[in-house]
Amino acid sequence: MATISDVIENFILSTLGTSSDLNLSRNELADYFNCAPSQINYVLTTRFNLNRGFIIQSQRGGGGYIRIVRIKDFDDNYIHKVIDSIKDEITFNDARFVLEDLKNKKFITVLQANTLLYAITDRALTNPIKLEGKLRANILKNVILNILKEKENE
Repeated sequence: MATISDVIENFILSTLGTSSDLNLSRNELADYFNCAPSQINYVLTTRFNLNRGFIIQSQRGGGGYIRIVRIKDFDDNYIHKVIDSIKDEITFNDARFVLEDLKNKKFITVLQANTLLYAITDRALTNPIKLEGKLRANILKNVILNILKEKENE
């Protein structure tokens, strides 16, 4: 059974279609789904973030809107934004979304994505102090930077 968040996400994705961007009204969307605007915010921040290949732009006020921008191609700027978004720790699911996006944008191969995904599982990072999130973030950032350097040298 789909949650309201799943329904809202699917609605936004189907409305976005193959377009690169979409303007929405948070309040109109909340009215349409008969939910609180905070539920719309939750979906936007958890399912339409940089780790998943989206940028959210928000204009508040009278004619306010939310603009969802799908990042179709990568460049050095985008890769550095992705690395900055990783912060000091990252969950396995968020790391998976980063790798999926980089794979979809052809920055990394399927083999590279799968290898890195396996290398950053909780099982591979097991340690007595529970530092998996920090280790995962360091590994992910360093590998992405290394791939970027290799691509620049090609």
